[in-house]
Amino acid sequence: MRIRPWQGFVLAGFLLVLLAASVQVSGSPGSTQPSADEARTQAIISSHFCPCQCGSYLPESDNSPACFGCSVGKAEVTFIRESIAKGRPVGEVLLALRETVLVEVFSDYNDPQLPEVWALAQAAAGAYQQHRVVLRTPVADDDAMRAVEFAECGRDTGLFSAWQGSLIEHTGAWDFNSLLELATAEGLDGDAVRACLSNIDIAPQVGRDRAHARERELVRFPAVTVNRERVPIRDDALRKAIREIIRDAST
Repeated sequence: MRIRPWQGFVLAGFLLVLLAASVQVSGSPGSTQPSADEARTQAIISSHFCPCQCGSYLPESDNSPACFGCSVGKAEVTFIRESIAKGRPVGEVLLALRETVLVEVFSDYNDPQLPEVWALAQAAAGAYQQHRVVLRTPVADDDAMRAVEFAECGRDTGLFSAWQGSLIEHTGAWDFNSLLELATAEGLDGDAVRACLSNIDIAPQVGRDRAHARERELVRFPAVTVNRERVPIRDDALRKAIREIIRDAST
């Protein structure tokens, strides 16, 4: 990815903000300030807009307006949190957030075609070092709704990417007990998942996924869009769409 001079100045300025946040965190002994990682994470979240193009800051941002928490916004926040938690350099995370491609897979977790389509989308994006591959769930039935609820109850555990991958690859039953067993096998706390499920409301998130599917005239799933344009579910077609977006952004 080519970095233009003005982008370098922006990146340098942002790194100074992060340094200031880290200094504040390391203040007085016994303070209740967040950890250095959390301060860096929050600084990044608060300074970036949601790639869904809603014109709002990311969910959890200190700035207003902040995205209510659509699938795309949640995925971006998860990427930031997990990257920082794994020790990925801040500068590297910031560069990743400048990527120009958004691949959206519209499908329910319990669709038997999803594993193949998801792997195809991940491979195409990965070939061009693009990280934004987001699952959007139209929710066709009760099992699909339950799967989304279980998925989102693993969102803030630090295990979400692995947990979501297990759900995508799951070929068993989709009842409550089966999903709870799968969650605990992935390291999620069963009591915490139960408590989350009793309070979670994913209706706004699902509503936005459905609305975006309608806006793009997607009526059969799975479907894939690249920067909001439908693309045939073929490796060559996905790579061509991604390559053209990157090329246009670099000119």
